[in-house]
Amino acid sequence: MFVQVSWIEVHPGKIEQIKTIFQESVLPLIEKQEGFVKFNLYTNEKDNSIIVNSFWDTEHNIEVVFKSGIYQEQVAKFENLFASPPIRNVFEVSI
Repeated sequence: MFVQVSWIEVHPGKIEQIKTIFQESVLPLIEKQEGFVKFNLYTNEKDNSIIVNSFWDTEHNIEVVFKSGIYQEQVAKFENLFASPPIRNVFEVSI
């Protein structure tokens, strides 16, 4: 299994709006993608940051979503809420 981890700095006071967009718009689309396993959103209002983890059966399926533009389209939904571009990494789940 593999996980795509994105760390994002967000504008103050925007976490609730971000959670709503993830629940109503992003997650329903991502859940339909081949190889998707699960999704977690971690929020830190003190630091105005979030971490987004999406788990996939293969690294290939993560890259298919990224190269198709779906990842970028989802990021664009948060254009006025993110204070910085996501820092994205892909890891193999080892334990």
